Amino acid sequence: MHDYLYKKIAGLIAKEMLGGLSSEEKEELTTWLNDDKSNRKLMEEIKRTGKFKSWVHSHEADQNPSWQFIYATIQQKGRRAIIQKIFRVAASILIPLLIGSGVYFFVSRQIPEQTETHQQVAEINPGSSKAILQLDDGRSVILDTPGETEIREKDGTVIHKAERNLDYTGQKNVSEAVRPLFNTIRIPRGAEYDLVLSDGTRVFLNAMSEFRYPVQFGEGTREVELIGEAYFEVTRSGSPFIVKTGGVDVEVVGTTFNVNAYENMDKVITTLVEGKVKVGASGKSSEGRLIEPEEQAIFTLEDGIIEVEKVNVALFTSWKDGEFIFYNMRLEDIMTTLTRWYSADVFYMNPSVKDLYFSGSLDRYGNITQILDIIKATNKVEVEVNGTAIVFREKI
Repeated sequence: MHDYLYKKIAGLIAKEMLGGLSSEEKEELTTWLNDDKSNRKLMEEIKRTGKFKSWVHSHEADQNPSWQFIYATIQQKGRRAIIQKIFRVAASILIPLLIGSGVYFFVSRQIPEQTETHQQVAEINPGSSKAILQLDDGRSVILDTPGETEIREKDGTVIHKAERNLDYTGQKNVSEAVRPLFNTIRIPRGAEYDLVLSDGTRVFLNAMSEFRYPVQFGEGTREVELIGEAYFEVTRSGSPFIVKTGGVDVEVVGTTFNVNAYENMDKVITTLVEGKVKVGASGKSSEGRLIEPEEQAIFTLEDGIIEVEKVNVALFTSWKDGEFIFYNMRLEDIMTTLTRWYSADVFYMNPSVKDLYFSGSLDRYGNITQILDIIKATNKVEVEVNGTAIVFREKI
């Protein structure tokens, strides 16, 4: 489907839910529904949701507005391209409802950037590809320059550095080491980096993360250690692959998943995209919980309780593809995520502003003014920027 058709269908769905379709628009929507059985099934699933029915009957803005149902249902079906268009088109139709409900909505490039704000936040830039690699012998290599090069371990192993990643594949056992060699890569604030491990597993590391791994995997269990957040595409080899983080083991064979385990969190959150994953306390894999695709395991560190729930995986993995997607999130939680990437500091002059809720999408490589301008547009919060400091205060 071409881009303009995405936009048109997204707008028709949003308007149909609000009862605002003209006769011509109804005909267009009907044609689309009849083009493919899956289109009609998708529409029926959206309308069957209990929250949507309640909102239709009450016509009150404080019920979750229709764009949220479109978002949740389509995203679960993997229609990410469609949902981004719906975000942008439905915004113009549903913004008044959202402002009245206390749940605010933003999308990239939704409103023009304000010149004054743009000048103020010139020092707050999006992150880039950079990292610090610590070799087994303690030597450190700064990975912040473009171009390709080779890094040599003390046993002769050659690590290939490409534009924005390290590649450990294609290596041979160049020596019979007494013990396996380990590397540690640290991703600073405002950065990201990718790895291809010796078995072909791809690892996408988010800002403020640390990852320790063997230069070459042996024949047994493949074990790595993580602090922070990473997205894994594990190569199937017949040997278990275990991510150890914060007292929690995430065990797989071949699968795609995201692990969020920052040091200041009291939980380890594992989101499964494909395959199967077992999550449990370190050393107690037999007591772990298996999760299926589109499920998330939340391991509470204090008591070891594991909760499993169905989720929209894109909400937790979109960062890897260059986008932030937030769904009904507190302002404080959104800014915690953003400031890891934008290297900014946030101050709240009034605690109440932390609990304003927002939903929407933001280009990961765009200017932070996109979201700051929209937060200001709610008329609930004043935003002041000074260098890399962002100050929120309740608007009186």
